[in-house]
Amino acid sequence: MDHVNILISLTFISTPTQPFSFLGLSRLLCHIYLNNQTNDISGILIFKDNQFTQILEGEESSVEKIWLTIHKDERHKDLQLLAKDLIQARSFMKWSMFFPNSEKVIEYFPEMDVVVNNIETPDKYPLVKLLLH
Repeated sequence: MDHVNILISLTFISTPTQPFSFLGLSRLLCHIYLNNQTNDISGILIFKDNQFTQILEGEESSVEKIWLTIHKDERHKDLQLLAKDLIQARSFMKWSMFFPNSEKVIEYFPEMDVVVNNIETPDKYPLVKLLLH
């Protein structure tokens, strides 16, 4: 029997348990980016007004693994699943992160240019467009 790769999209919001500095957000960006690259996850993480909003897309097993890790992460509180859907194709071709002054990350980590610049805003996700303004 052939293995069928089921793609899902998962959207959640949460509040950090402690304030994040620019350096803390930059470290988070690098750590999550590498993890998502390893697991072939696309989507976006937005930190705005002391709240995280994230959309994860990828193979169901990979997304579920990350979702379980997020549930165990003590840096989150008020974790709320907004949507979890089967998808035919990805809306995001890469994973990106946006936070206040995120473009300054490139000064310290030039290789992160691909993560913080040219952020995708698929029509399917009007919430992303709203949060980026």
